[in-house]
Amino acid sequence: MNAKERIENICKNVPAFIPLYNARVRHYVIKQHIQNVFNQFEKYFSQSFDKKAIEWFRLFLLLHDIGKPVAYKNGNINNQFVETVKLLEQYESELKLSKKELSIFTALLRVSSIGKYMESKISLIDSCNNIIEQSKIVGMSLDEFFYFLTVYYQCDVASYTGDAGGIPYLEHLFEYQKGEKIYCEKKKLLKLSEVYTHRYDTLFNSILKYHKSQSYKNKVNLTTQDISLKVLDKIDVSKFEKPKKEIKVNKENLYIIDTNVFIDFPEIISKIDKKYPVILSAKVIDELDNLKSKLNDKGKINVQNALKFINKSIDKRDLRMELSDLSLLPKDFNTRSADNKILTVALKYKSENPIILTSDNGLQIKSKGLKLTTISLKEFLAQQKRR
Repeated sequence: MNAKERIENICKNVPAFIPLYNARVRHYVIKQHIQNVFNQFEKYFSQSFDKKAIEWFRLFLLLHDIGKPVAYKNGNINNQFVETVKLLEQYESELKLSKKELSIFTALLRVSSIGKYMESKISLIDSCNNIIEQSKIVGMSLDEFFYFLTVYYQCDVASYTGDAGGIPYLEHLFEYQKGEKIYCEKKKLLKLSEVYTHRYDTLFNSILKYHKSQSYKNKVNLTTQDISLKVLDKIDVSKFEKPKKEIKVNKENLYIIDTNVFIDFPEIISKIDKKYPVILSAKVIDELDNLKSKLNDKGKINVQNALKFINKSIDKRDLRMELSDLSLLPKDFNTRSADNKILTVALKYKSENPIILTSDNGLQIKSKGLKLTTISLKEFLAQQKRR
């Protein structure tokens, strides 16, 4: 089926998409743009694309901009991927999306790193970190995820050219021969112009370097797992010790700390081993900043001490601040809830065992329901005493 027929089938299953496909955003109609993107894929990539992935990838291309009219109408075009994810989640069953496919679609939509990096809007490091993070979340190998992401990027920008049926705009990104873009069989990608080839290769080599380093680590871990240690003249009591229930082998084990923990124990970060990163939700910092003038005297002092300790810790360990991503929340969750915003930060790192440190029963229940590791302040401090 061609793009037009596929879009018609989608609209039969989801009539609510009809006005979205027919909406005009700036100088083009969404349906025409999506057809151009799809046709670029069919023309250049479909013959050598992974046969197991081709159908879900085609569907992804046909849906990738469905939320753009909503974002445009609401006056925030930069929020288009969030609106698209909401629509995909809302009509998941009608679109016959599996949980895995929805997860991949969301990850690809969330990573706009290649485009922004190529336009010099974000740094190489930020682009790499973004891509690496999303590949982990979706549970896909980095090289495979990066290739899908690159094909998506090339099909999208290739649609904004005269030979693709669009308004001539981005021809300068590509190498042409006889009026057609050049497809490189070896790389299975379109050939970019010299300047953009250099930029892309720099990003590709950085991703490749990280991928190889991780592969090496995995090999080392695999070979050392079978090494047994015999202790002479001493009793090895480690097997009798109660293990720290939240730590998982071969994971980053990131700690995400709730606001209430800082209020009760301002120096909590000092109790977390430096080998484990600490992720601070921006919402937690915002709440602490607001509470420093609202609590009783003891509470105010604790909050002020917590903020001072956080500030001092930033340069001494792996301490990061993350923004919430409401598109990750299940449908029934309140998007205005502070706890749920903190929860989305953990969901960003789901593949790396995020450990939510909170004494809030509600947040603990939600975390456990979403298969996230959680531990109370009391449990955590008790573990520290046993060490």
